[in-house]
Amino acid sequence: MKRKKLKVIIGSLLGTFLLLFIVLVAHIATAKPIENAHIQISRIDFDKPLDTTMASQIKDQLHAIPGVKSDIIVKNNVVVYFHDNTVANSQQVFDQLMKKGDYKAQRFVVPAELANAQVCPVIKKDSWSYRFSSFVQGIFN
Repeated sequence: MKRKKLKVIIGSLLGTFLLLFIVLVAHIATAKPIENAHIQISRIDFDKPLDTTMASQIKDQLHAIPGVKSDIIVKNNVVVYFHDNTVANSQQVFDQLMKKGDYKAQRFVVPAELANAQVCPVIKKDSWSYRFSSFVQGIFN
């Protein structure tokens, strides 16, 4: 009696594990690639804090530049915006904004040692989860 109950419990656990594993593999196999892989975040530092009218004016001018997306964040003397780097890079966006107004600002550039550092905690290339999902994607792609 105990042995039969133990077999049922072990069989149920193995069946549940197998079912969840199949769902995980199916999810990894059918995941679509990121559609916004060319979106980049950039920052402009202004010499003095921006008032609401100046912030609104800068937002409007940034929206008029091709490649700049709708998300523009203005806080104190910093403007952060998203742009499609296949249309315009951050230097081109900065140059076009400076032509539209007489601003005292500089483009924020990340130091080289930080630019090359891996910052995404999810994509640790030496982790088993990354290797497993890469393996499964390699099978189905």
